[in-house]
This record gives sequence, structure tokens and C-alpha cells, in this order.
Amino acid sequence: MAIALVAVGNVDRKLMEWLKMGLEGVFDEEVFIAGGMDEPGYAFNETRNQYNSTAILSSLHELARGRLLGIADHDLFANGLNFVFGEAWGGAAIIGLARLRQEFCGLPCDENIFKKRVLTEAVHELGHTYGLGHCDEPDCVMFFSNTLSDTDRKGFSFCGRCRRRLRG
Repeated sequence: MAIALVAVGNVDRKLMEWLKMGLEGVFDEEVFIAGGMDEPGYAFNETRNQYNSTAILSSLHELARGRLLGIADHDLFANGLNFVFGEAWGGAAIIGLARLRQEFCGLPCDENIFKKRVLTEAVHELGHTYGLGHCDEPDCVMFFSNTLSDTDRKGFSFCGRCRRRLRG
């Protein structure tokens, strides 16, 4: 089954191409860049200055014809949470790029760290679309990231148990 990548609003095409290649290496499946979505103004919360990931995910489900990953260059939240790096249910998932950048925390730009975080969160959320839950192994990509240091520590590899479940 192929994985479709969908830009939610304005997302750098070169980043999408890079992510496509990275995901093909991790999942050993065809990944393609599908048509994009307009900016999700309907999901913007002015009080929070964030976008509701669940609202965007609902729109992505309407587009899904299989496994789909939306990429939004926005700061995301879900109801009851201050922020999320991403969210998934069913065959669709979304990641937000804003908090994955060093600059979000007032640090100098580092493209390598940013790209590693993007791939890590993309693999994590797509893992959920394959039916994987959160893992208790801190180095597994399916470990829940509450902070960027969690994301940086775990990287984009599955532990043995999650890899077996993924291929199982």
C-alpha cells in the first residue's frame, strides 16, 4: 500500500521530496506527493495562535484513499493539550513543522536537526496508521514525545517489538 504526502497549506517542496525519500527507506513502500490542501483557516484558533490538528485531520480523512500523511507548516494543538507534534487516527495522520525547528525555541537554525525531527515525527504518526500504539522503549520511534529532547533521543527507528508488529 502506498503512502500519500499532502501539503496542508504552504510547505516547502524540497522538504516534501526529502521526506518522501526518507519514508521510502523506513517503510520500504512507495511514497508519493499528492495534491495539496489550502491553508486550513477553519482550524485556526486566534486565542491560542495555533491550528487544531484534529480539525485538519478530519479534512485529510475526506481525501484519504489509503495511508495519508499531511504536513502543515504550523504550530498544532489538540483538544486538552497545549501542543502536539502530530496526530493520527485510521489511515490518516498529520505533523506540524513549527515546533520542530530550533528557531521556535529561540535557537539558531539547524537544518539537519530539523529534518531528523520531521522524519522522526512522520514515521511516528504513520506508525499509528499501521495500528502501532505508543511504545515504552525510550529509543523507539513509537515512544511518546512530550518534548523535543524525547524526539531527538528516540530518532526514527522502530524497536524490535514494534518492527515485528509493523511487518506482522
